[in-house]
Amino acid sequence: MHRDVFSMRIELLVLGICLMALVAPGLATLPSDAQVINLDENVSGYAPGAYYRVEISEPATLQVILDQVPAEMQTRIAIINEEGAWLASEDAASPGEKMTVEAAADLPGWYYIAILELSGKTLVDPYSFRVVTV
Repeated sequence: MHRDVFSMRIELLVLGICLMALVAPGLATLPSDAQVINLDENVSGYAPGAYYRVEISEPATLQVILDQVPAEMQTRIAIINEEGAWLASEDAASPGEKMTVEAAADLPGWYYIAILELSGKTLVDPYSFRVVTV
């Protein structure tokens, strides 16, 4: 019985992440548990996805470089400012596609990065990305 409740909770979590991934760009509700990362840090994660946050000290262009992606992962990358406005969002054209997404970060502060698997599949292999300023 306990295992059934646990499985149901996992399924609901995956469903929630999938629904968040399909929300049209606009204003987002920022996750309070977004993992803090540093600029130019190699970060690995597992699909269905997660939110990360990075702080910049001066205006710049943020680039999110997805350089390792499982062959079956259909990726969405979004860059969101600390007010919840979507600055950029891009979907991979095909599963396994490496990609770079960029957005103007006009103010110092926190920016959120979403790396999501569009179909909500849980994958065994990790993705890897980094955030840089240009």
